[in-house]
Parts: sequence; C-alpha cells; structure tokens
Amino acid sequence: MTNAWELRKLREVARRYDNLRIPISEGKRERGNIPYYGANGIQDYVKGFTHQGEFVLVAEDGANDVINYPVRYVEGKIWVNNHAHVLQGKNDILDNRFLTNAIKSIKIAPFLVGGGRSKLNSDVMMNMSINVASLREQQKIGALFKHLDELITLHQREGNRQLN
Repeated sequence: MTNAWELRKLREVARRYDNLRIPISEGKRERGNIPYYGANGIQDYVKGFTHQGEFVLVAEDGANDVINYPVRYVEGKIWVNNHAHVLQGKNDILDNRFLTNAIKSIKIAPFLVGGGRSKLNSDVMMNMSINVASLREQQKIGALFKHLDELITLHQREGNRQLN
C-alpha cells in the first residue's frame, strides 16, 4: 500500500439515505426476520424493510456511548428508524467497510449538539473529514477488518460456550 491518502469530506465520498427511514412504535411493529435498527443497533425484528444493500449506520441521537460512538456496517434487507443515519460509499470511491472504520476512528463527541440527548446533525456529519485511500487499498483494509470482526465473534462464541 503505497498510494497517497487524501482528506475528503463525507459529503464528497458518501451518500446519505436518511429520507428512507421509517420509525414505527413497538406496538405497531409486525414480527418478522428483518433487523429493525435504531441508534444503538438492532432493536427488534420486523416484516418489511426500508433499505436493501450495503450501508453504514451512524447514531443520530440516543447514542448509548459517545466515546465508542455507535457505527455499524450492515448488509442485506434492513429497517432503519429515525435515530440512525444511513450512509453508503459512492461507487468506485469508497468501500463501506472502510467507511465504517474511518467513522469509528473519529472522536464524535465534539460534533454533537443538544443537552440531555446529544444529536449528530446530518449536515455536521456530512462535513466531517476522513482520510481516503485508493479503492483497492480500502477494499483490502475492509477485508482485514471483516476478518478481524469474524475472528472476534468466533472467540466470543467459544468463550460463551465454555461458560455454559
């Protein structure tokens, strides 16, 4: 990996799909097998979906941890409520796994507004800067993070089995 990295605003390299989000109260959710995401991850499983593909979810408000800010790579059919931003790297510019880890590396707390319930405004988020490598390098880095995530999950499952 020898190519120079470039500092880019999120709005230059990613698209936001918040307009497709639909919040639905717990009592009105129809049970299904599609993950229903909020600020802190999966809240429930429902029928139907709001997004299909490969995305990066970033807590908008209600984050349970402002130090390790909730940022998740997701793929497939998902339902997203109005408490998580939905991003996707632009084709041929940004790999979504790379984007996930790039956002995770940002100290989000200084960008948050509000009193008791901190919020990451979409305009503020889209003006944050990340370092971007060539797409090929991003894909290699993203594959490495995927492998590490799978390895961590495997070890966690093994540890849970030993406890039971």
